[in-house]
Amino acid sequence: MAVADAPIQSRYAQQFAADREANRKEQESVSAQITELQERLKQLKADEVLLSNMQGVVAAAAEQQSAPAVLEADAPADAAPQAVPPPRQEARTKETSAPSRAKKTARTKASGKATQSAPKKVVAKATVAKTGAKKSAEPSLSELVLGLLLVHAGEPRLTREVHADLEAAHPERATTVQTVRNILDGLANKKVIEKAKKQGSAMYTAHKTADVAPPSEPAVDDLKEKVPATA
Repeated sequence: MAVADAPIQSRYAQQFAADREANRKEQESVSAQITELQERLKQLKADEVLLSNMQGVVAAAAEQQSAPAVLEADAPADAAPQAVPPPRQEARTKETSAPSRAKKTARTKASGKATQSAPKKVVAKATVAKTGAKKSAEPSLSELVLGLLLVHAGEPRLTREVHADLEAAHPERATTVQTVRNILDGLANKKVIEKAKKQGSAMYTAHKTADVAPPSEPAVDDLKEKVPATA
């Protein structure tokens, strides 16, 4: 059997050798083509750079040639003379404006003298009167506290409860718990509200007929004394 198979093995060996040789030749051919293509690609890239540079040069030259024509076309519009008023008209304007300036200067001086001659005490009194009017327009803290008690008329309230209601209803007028307690004690001393102690805590009760006496306004003589005398 080994002798009979020998020719077939040799033929296979020769065939494999021939196929390997063909493969090597094809590899060499493909490598040569790849090298040639790489060289061609490199040359094409260099040509592209050169063409781009030449295109830029041609475009710049074309812009330089078209620039003078544009300037010549725009020259008449730019060189249009501006209207200059006649000398006589300028003289009339100066003559007319001189009296008006003098009148304005005289009015400014007169107003300055009038402001300087106004008594400073009167200005101070007016400022104090305006401040008092603004303060009287806003309700006092006592009125706000009493109003919150009247919402729960006939119901005893703790100081911290009234303070919480004040912060919720009037956050811009919020104050400390001690201040609210002092106000409640003052209203109780005036018999406007009732104060009672329950389980060691002070309870304050307001009735529907309760009211706060309006704040006493300072007399006119007191305002005069508070205003500093200025020369």
